[in-house]
Amino acid sequence: MYPFRHTARTAVLVAALLGASGLGAAVADAQTPPTSEQDTKFLSQMQGEGITFPSTEQAIGLGHHICTEFGGGATFDSVFTEGREQSDLDDYHVGYVIGGAVAIYCPQFVDELPG
Repeated sequence: MYPFRHTARTAVLVAALLGASGLGAAVADAQTPPTSEQDTKFLSQMQGEGITFPSTEQAIGLGHHICTEFGGGATFDSVFTEGREQSDLDDYHVGYVIGGAVAIYCPQFVDELPG
């Protein structure tokens, strides 16, 4: 088990709860409009936590990539490790992005999240 587990777990739970509640209706990135209500929720949730992306497309693509990873049998730890290696985000925010993606795009994988 990784030492980040408690911090990441907290972030995952917060993100999952916010995603499930539908809080945050603002569009997070005016560069390109989101293509669905799910995209709007995901972008808004990330913006509300201060998480930014180079583009709307990259943010949405990351959310779907996380779901694809879980769909392919990845564990939370492996998705988390990839997130830490591929971004400058701290443990809390990596967990937040993962939890938000799962809550909004692929809730069928909520059991894969720590909690």
